[in-house]
Amino acid sequence: MKPHLSLLAAALVTLAAGPAPAGNPATDGALATRANRIVGLWDNYAYVGPCDGTPGPAQRQLLMYMTGGTFLDNSRFPPQGMPNLAGIPGIHQRSIGVGTWSYSPQAGSYTLDQRFDWYVDNVYNGYQVVHRTILLSNDGNSAEGPVTTTRYAADGSVIVELCGSASSTRI
Repeated sequence: MKPHLSLLAAALVTLAAGPAPAGNPATDGALATRANRIVGLWDNYAYVGPCDGTPGPAQRQLLMYMTGGTFLDNSRFPPQGMPNLAGIPGIHQRSIGVGTWSYSPQAGSYTLDQRFDWYVDNVYNGYQVVHRTILLSNDGNSAEGPVTTTRYAADGSVIVELCGSASSTRI
């Protein structure tokens, strides 16, 4: 074997035998960057209410943060709907939430912006947006932060604005 080929072979064996980095792009697509610490599946509790009032009971969601900054929210809102929400008569149903997340290295925090649709009596009634600021725990297994959310009618007018906080635990 020629000397330069044996050096190349030794280097390749050394690289292959080294420890795999956290967030292995070959197996999960996630580079081992600080931003990707949020990537994964989370059990979420959101507590929102009037912005100048008291938050209501916990609303639960299953959240999925994906590499590249995309997001899915599967709410535990009853699929059959709930009657008479936000002063609107009828049976209310909501879609899954979709959105984007980003990381600010300067602040050491994440932001999330999501949207989902509302239907009343099986007719499109508008949409809701959620904005959340997120701080991860040092071990990366819990997340906390303030939430603001606004529900809009189909014509774009504001139906209700709510404020509160959310707490998530990595699954």
